[in-house]
Amino acid sequence: MKLTLTNRTAAVVLTAITALTASTPVIRAADAAVPGLGYQLQSSTPLIDPVTGLPSSPQTPAWKDPNWKDPEKVLADVSYDGLPLAEVARDLRKQFKDAFDVLMPSSGAAIDVSGTAVTMQLKNVTASEVFNAMNVVFEIENSPLRWELQMNGKRPIAVVRVTPAFVPAPQLPLPEPPRRMIFFVGDLVGDEKSGGLPIEKLLATVEEIYQLSYGSTGGVLRFHKDAQLLIITGTVDQIDFVQQTLVALREKAQLKGQTRTDATKPKPKTDGHQSPNPH
Repeated sequence: MKLTLTNRTAAVVLTAITALTASTPVIRAADAAVPGLGYQLQSSTPLIDPVTGLPSSPQTPAWKDPNWKDPEKVLADVSYDGLPLAEVARDLRKQFKDAFDVLMPSSGAAIDVSGTAVTMQLKNVTASEVFNAMNVVFEIENSPLRWELQMNGKRPIAVVRVTPAFVPAPQLPLPEPPRRMIFFVGDLVGDEKSGGLPIEKLLATVEEIYQLSYGSTGGVLRFHKDAQLLIITGTVDQIDFVQQTLVALREKAQLKGQTRTDATKPKPKTDGHQSPNPH
């Protein structure tokens, strides 16, 4: 009796599932097209490559709107040898009697769109085949540009898009390699009264002046006391700044020495008598 009820219950459930499946329409995401653009929604189910048997990446959106109609004219010979893209678009519109419009940014991120050179040779091609061939060239050259054929209402248009994923990263300038310069500062070492400075105070003065502009010496300045040499390791700007500092210190020492020399010069002697008035 229990076995009979179980079989009967299974049969009822199976009948209900079959009826529900038959009455419910199956909608595949890959078959749902976006109106007016010709793109298809991608299915979440991974596609299987029939050659390798491995999951393959979903197909890229269609680049051509199904409502985009090719002009009847077929070009027997298309030859471009490094022609800028803007000139190519102008030539195609002329040859196809303005059957479509062209939208193109003058420039994009890190790329000159209108000035991008196009080189290709084609025979007996329609308008869409020419644009598709350019896309193939862009892909081969790893260019971020892609043509898309769309409809602007009832008017067909060809649009150039810049794919951000393929835009090359801007090349940052390489940091300037450090340079090294050695200055003799023995002429600045001496007695402060004569315009010179003790060795320790000279180095401290140069470091303080340097820190006013750069904040920290950071190993830029080195001093050899016995040889009386100042060693600078840094950029051209840093070396030039220290050199100007030494020039200013020398000018100060020369001015101080000249003042001391003038102060020690003997004054002219006078006998205290005034010369007689010739008149």
